[in-house]
Parts: sequence; structure tokens; C-alpha cells
Amino acid sequence: MQKSNFFSHLCKVMVSLLLFAIAGNIYSLSSNPLYVTPSKEYHIVKRGETLSSISDKYVISKDNLKLFNNLTSNRIFIGQKIYLTPKPNGKSEFVTVRSIPKRGYHLAKQKESLHRIAKMYDVGILSLLDYNSINSYDLKPGMKIWLVAGKTEVAAIQRPVKETYSAEEKIPEVDYQMSVQKKIDLFLPVKGVVTSEFGIRNGRPHKGIDISASVGEPIYAALDGKVAYVGTQRGYGNVIILEHDNYVMTVYAHNESNLVRLGETVKKGQPIGTLGKTGSTSGPHLHFEYRVKGKAINPRNVLPSL
Repeated sequence: MQKSNFFSHLCKVMVSLLLFAIAGNIYSLSSNPLYVTPSKEYHIVKRGETLSSISDKYVISKDNLKLFNNLTSNRIFIGQKIYLTPKPNGKSEFVTVRSIPKRGYHLAKQKESLHRIAKMYDVGILSLLDYNSINSYDLKPGMKIWLVAGKTEVAAIQRPVKETYSAEEKIPEVDYQMSVQKKIDLFLPVKGVVTSEFGIRNGRPHKGIDISASVGEPIYAALDGKVAYVGTQRGYGNVIILEHDNYVMTVYAHNESNLVRLGETVKKGQPIGTLGKTGSTSGPHLHFEYRVKGKAINPRNVLPSL
């Protein structure tokens, strides 16, 4: 009888410990980002963590962590990837700048990137997106990449979402509609005040919206995606371009710091940069663009209410 009571008590203790462990895991998931993915390459910032605590955990100096992650201060954000190793050294690409050919376009070669073509002809990447109906940032050999504004450019300024396209500028309607997500599906890239709208500004097209906030505020990925470009562009300063499903790209410009690396996968709501005033700007703000097949549409059509 005593032995039976002992085993009964032992079973109750084991069940209690199991329930406690499950409850702990549920709490952990609810208090931290859902997209925490274990990796030896990076650490995902959790609530209450600081750069100092991460430094102590991995025995990496704060100065090195700041260097690895392009940080300008000790400030970090929940859900941010903190890289634990230096950025890999990419192959040095020496490009000879040449004149744009009379035909106005370039035929993409094997493994040639949009970035390389932009450097070859001293044309901005965002301009190349404007001039071409690009389904993906990854180019295929033989693709005709227009280097000047021409027949392929779509005047997307102030276009209603459901407007019908002309034959000349046709984008398949089903693809376009699939690309315009419901507003609740997108994450607001920065909390602030819109200071400049999408449309004609000072006689020129403004292909995004400007959201003003304090320098150093986090910039979030609007959708799940992949980092297609991270670097600088003339006039835009520090820029991040994310590529998403359904031919969608989002652009984040004038950043103080770019916190992601080329080719990295990002999740909606993940901090990818900090707000700044780099490039040509009168004050700190995020210039945000939403593009379908390279063509800009009004971000207000897809973003939550600002």
C-alpha cells in the first residue's frame, strides 16, 4: 500500500512539473517575438535585453557588436537581429562607367545584378525600377533593362487601386490585385506624421510618402520578405529594398542606419533600420515606397491608417 501511494505521489509531481514547463513555454512565446529562430550567426533581441547583456552572453565586446551591426548607439529593439559575426567581405566589383547606348537599354548577362547595371551607367536603382516592369530583383540573362524613361514606364502617380491599365503599360490585373494586400496585413514601417504625400511635388513625381519622426526611431519591415538591396543611393542616402511575394517591393530611404544584410530573410514587423536624414532631405523622416513590378503606387492604399 505504501509503495502504491509513493508511485501515485510521484506521478502527480511529474505531471505538475510537465504542466509548469508547458506554461513557461507559452509565456515565453507570448512575451517575445514569434519569429525567434535559433542561430549561431545572430541573436534576436528579447524584451528586457540590452546591448550589454547580449555582449556578456556571447562574450563579444559592445564595440564589436556595434561594428558587426552598423549601430550608431547602444540602442537596440525587440525583434532586431544582432549579428554575432562580422559582415562577410563581398567580392570587390570594379565597374567602368559608360555612356547609355543610343538604343536606350542594356541586355542583362549571366549573374548580372540590377545594382551592377545601375553602376555601369550611373543610373539610380529606383530609376531602373521606374523604367522597367521587373517581376524580381534577380535578373535573367537576355532581359532588356531600360536605362531611360520610355514606353515601359508607368505613370503611377495618384492612380486609384482598381483603375484599368492601358495596353501600352499593361500589368496583368490579377497580379496587381494580388499584390495590393489588405491594410491590416501590412505593418506600419515607422510611427510618425506624414509630411509629404504620394503624387506630384514641386512639379516632379514623389513616388512614396514621407513619415517624420525622431532620428534613431526603429524602421520596421512592412511584410515578410528578403533584402534585395542595402546600401546608398544618390539623393536617398541609406536605402533598403525588400522583395516580397506577388511582385511587391518596399523601399525605405534616408535611414540613419541599415540594420540588415543583403540576402537576409526578414519578417513583418522586424526592425530593419533606424530613421535618419541621410541623402537630400530637409529633416529626419522615412521615405517609404510600395512598388508592384517595379512601379510605385500610393502607400496609403495598402498601409494601416496613419
